[in-house]
Amino acid sequence: MSADATAPVIPGRARLKLFLILDSVFTALAAPLALFWGMMSVMASTTTTDMDWANTYALINLSLPVAMVLCVIGGWVAYGLRRQRTAWIIILLPLLWLAASIAMMAMWPAR
Repeated sequence: MSADATAPVIPGRARLKLFLILDSVFTALAAPLALFWGMMSVMASTTTTDMDWANTYALINLSLPVAMVLCVIGGWVAYGLRRQRTAWIIILLPLLWLAASIAMMAMWPAR
């Protein structure tokens, strides 16, 4: 008898519900921190002369908490409508904001 035979199998819908609950808790804890990060990112305009770059960076970071909350709500709505694939996509969308912010930090223009 293999070890996998005794492991509990979580069906897709139950796994999604568990992930939505964890994502909701994470969003409730992380949204205020993300908002603080967004407010502090406005000070990045003092490190470069490229104001378009700095304003885009600040806008991305200021919209992250809004995206997090809207994506959790959208994920629960998609779950209620039994659109599992849509729910997974919606709840993972805030990672795009995070990736864009990190990419902008990595390519920050010099003075």
